[in-house]
Amino acid sequence: MNTNHISPIVNFSLRKEVFFVAIGSIVGAFTMHLPIIFSDLFGNSSYNVWLLVAAKIVNSSQPEIGLALHFFVATIIGMITGIFLHRVLRFNISIISKGLAYGIISGIVVFVVFAIPVTQIFLAPNTIEILSEINPEMSSNQIAQEVKLGLLNQMLNSLFMHIIWGITLGIISSLLTRKIGANYLCHICNIEFSNIKTYEHHKENVHVNPSPNLKKILILGGGYAGVGVLNKIQKIFENNVDVSIDLVSESNFFLHTPMLPEMATGTIEPRHIATPIRKFCKRAQFHQAKVVNISLDSKQITIQRIYDESQRIIPYDYLVLAMGGKINFFGNSNIEKNSFTIKSLDDAIKIRNHIISMLEDADQETDPSLQQKLMTFVVVGGGFSGVETVGEINDFVRESARKFYRNIKHDNIRIILVSAGDKILPEIGNLGEYAKQTLQKAGVTFHINTRLNDISNDIATLNNGEKISTLTVIWAGGNTVEEVIQKLNAKHHPSGRLVVNYQLKLEDNPEVFALGDCAFSVDPRSKTPYPPTAQHAIRQVKTVVKNLENKINGVDAQYDFIYDTKGSMAKIGKKDGVALLMGHEFKGIIAWFIWKQYYLSTLPTTEKKIRVGLDWFVDLFFPRDITRLSSVFDQKRITRKN
Repeated sequence: MNTNHISPIVNFSLRKEVFFVAIGSIVGAFTMHLPIIFSDLFGNSSYNVWLLVAAKIVNSSQPEIGLALHFFVATIIGMITGIFLHRVLRFNISIISKGLAYGIISGIVVFVVFAIPVTQIFLAPNTIEILSEINPEMSSNQIAQEVKLGLLNQMLNSLFMHIIWGITLGIISSLLTRKIGANYLCHICNIEFSNIKTYEHHKENVHVNPSPNLKKILILGGGYAGVGVLNKIQKIFENNVDVSIDLVSESNFFLHTPMLPEMATGTIEPRHIATPIRKFCKRAQFHQAKVVNISLDSKQITIQRIYDESQRIIPYDYLVLAMGGKINFFGNSNIEKNSFTIKSLDDAIKIRNHIISMLEDADQETDPSLQQKLMTFVVVGGGFSGVETVGEINDFVRESARKFYRNIKHDNIRIILVSAGDKILPEIGNLGEYAKQTLQKAGVTFHINTRLNDISNDIATLNNGEKISTLTVIWAGGNTVEEVIQKLNAKHHPSGRLVVNYQLKLEDNPEVFALGDCAFSVDPRSKTPYPPTAQHAIRQVKTVVKNLENKINGVDAQYDFIYDTKGSMAKIGKKDGVALLMGHEFKGIIAWFIWKQYYLSTLPTTEKKIRVGLDWFVDLFFPRDITRLSSVFDQKRITRKN
């Protein structure tokens, strides 16, 4: 391919740019008037007269009309100037310094093109007329002389005002453009650059004369850790075309997993907690594929496409392993085959559809024992996922039965939590007991120090011999690492996680970083392991990115991961929760509110924050929706025994 004539695809929306300039112009219109209004109050400015004169052009006597006319004309000229700079001079205002220059140029252009001619041609005659009306005791000659003497001062004031307007316009439109505006897209690599010079440098170094200094960063995983590293590292190397970034994930979206229980019961819509990974990939290429092999010796990975299972090899110079984990059934195939999990978006949708099907069937069932079987829901796992899931299901099932399924007897509803530990939520100490007591009052039955041994013929058998007749078992009992991580030729912890040093690198492969659920890291101070939680994965991102940046830039400094856990929290019901934060205990509605605010703040985009916030607001006043969204999931057939 002849790459000399490659032109960038400009991700440029004229509508967006005009909108950005309009916003900046409106805000600038207010800031530009502040000094002159201040001068009116404490000095000898005649700005109000100027507004009256401007209004006179459209046959109005209201100063507000003059102000609106000024806003409108200045904004139009600012837009035209911005479009000219971008289209003709290829002047990209996404860089703050260029945005500032654009604003100053626009202010001067508006002053020269609009302010001076309008003042001389239209305003001067009208000014004499307006001043005659305001000061009838003055003669026309006196007024004309005063206007002439004040012309220079008026022009200087006007220039000052328009420069303030332009600076405000430039900064605001630059920030908006940088965030969501124009970018230059290489249609070969499918990556974006914020300015044309960087794109041209990329074309030369990658496509025309490939640089031997190109460093390839490969990130495996699209969760908190993987996306976190991606977002930070591509900002650091945004204008460094000697660095390429790739991300591989089996799912094409980033999932906000702490909200899965709420999604499973209809509080939150599925798309509101899932964000396409491609939305984050500006300077990175995304591959939706399964990682089937990692070769540390040859520094390459093998990925398998989802659709046709075709495979390809991707080389790397620096590898970031952030593949999270998968459900651990501890080798029990019956549990794996006959239980639901709460790990993915599909899991939550299946659980929601299944619960609604159980409610619909139970409402039609006249046999009390069979209705109880339909209305028995077992959640296995006393950690955060299990406790939050059982709390959500308990609220959803009981509320729905009371409001919509009136043939279901309340006594036939059984919500059960099975925990292998001697307490639930051990990470939050005494608050775990509060959570247990609160859930018990709400109707949840607990089996503590108990394990689920088997599921067969719709019977869940516990290790104490008790048998529970149920069609719904949700497994939240543990995680393990992906098989490709288990097979990796590196040091592993007995849990299967990769053992990393204090800098979150593999000891024998310093170019390989691991973080999140797939890594076993130790606090260098206490020598105790960090728990594999989202909180720690998010903090590990900063250490990995800083160390990776230093290695690529040839800086010797490498930093240890040191972090003091800020606390833990769990939502255990509608308007109820528990939280241990910085050594302080919170419970009830305060903890519930803290939980909501924290997880809302961790959503990746403003759009998702607004959508989830609206979902929560609606949930405060209305019952949860019982619409079954799909019929694609297999339903168990229940046979009545005679």
